[in-house]
Amino acid sequence: MMSLPRSYSNLLRRSGRGCAKSTISSAVVLNVIPPSVRPLRQLALSSASNLAPWGSPAPCAIDTYLTTRRLIHRHQETPTSKLCPDAKTALALSGLKTGDTVAVGGFGNGGIPETLLNSLSSHIGGPSNLTVVSLTAGVDSFGLGRLFEAGKVKRMISSYVGENKNFERMFFSGQLEVELVPQGTIAARLRAAGNGMPAIFTPAGAGTLYANGGIPLKYAPDGSVAVFSEPRPTQIFDGKEYVMEYALRPEVSLVKAWKADTRGNLIFRGTSQNANPDCAVAGKVVLVSVVSTACQQLPGASSQLQLNVVSDERRPKLKRLSKPVSWILMKFTSLVCM
Repeated sequence: MMSLPRSYSNLLRRSGRGCAKSTISSAVVLNVIPPSVRPLRQLALSSASNLAPWGSPAPCAIDTYLTTRRLIHRHQETPTSKLCPDAKTALALSGLKTGDTVAVGGFGNGGIPETLLNSLSSHIGGPSNLTVVSLTAGVDSFGLGRLFEAGKVKRMISSYVGENKNFERMFFSGQLEVELVPQGTIAARLRAAGNGMPAIFTPAGAGTLYANGGIPLKYAPDGSVAVFSEPRPTQIFDGKEYVMEYALRPEVSLVKAWKADTRGNLIFRGTSQNANPDCAVAGKVVLVSVVSTACQQLPGASSQLQLNVVSDERRPKLKRLSKPVSWILMKFTSLVCM
């Protein structure tokens, strides 16, 4: 919507230049264009007379329009806050339901929205049979691992699933469907959704079982393969084969950011840069777990819903060894030989 100066109505009276649509409803909707474009004084007069059958003068109609546009513009400059008091409220406002697709940012235990994941997994009777898109499957009893333990995930789209033993048990027992996708392809498919692209082409996986189909996606309880992957469309560009991948457009994205303002602008720092920006632009609705908020407007991606978290649950990291590894091995060897 174009912002107009306050003195524009006087400028229209003096110059007699402007533009007005001829098909106008009872609400005054004159589409005024800057005066340097074309002189349309007569068109403005005729359109204004159509608006006011009782003979209202044209300047009055234009002044009413300008006043209305200024009020609308002023209203849009002060939107409501996107901050939510807690994770439960944010999830309720997101409209997440059973069977939806959820994108989760972060990698492993770094940069993941712990508070949102914990609230979703502990919601008894809440959304289930979810399709989760994430670079990794997390670990046991933390983050994404709690979603699997709560039985809320039906299908997983990921690239690295090697640190979750419960995830492995669920997959081979037929409780979980898993689609393994190259890590760069997942990020590109999320970005494609954010850019409004329906699909992308990538050379990753071309000419392999990944493109030709036949990879086990789900096992039956007796150990046999229940579902195989379908062949992916391919295309030749400049003599090289590429695989077509559809964009990933989740209904809800759960991401973590370092700082946010009340308008939903985000700043990612440190481990929160792992896949969180890609998930944020791809989701139809975005829930963000942030470390701190700012009163001033921040540059960054805009989310539809914002969650302010004072303190996130963090998994303790492994401490770095204070002694060299060679010294520890030597000490261990001496103890064994004793």
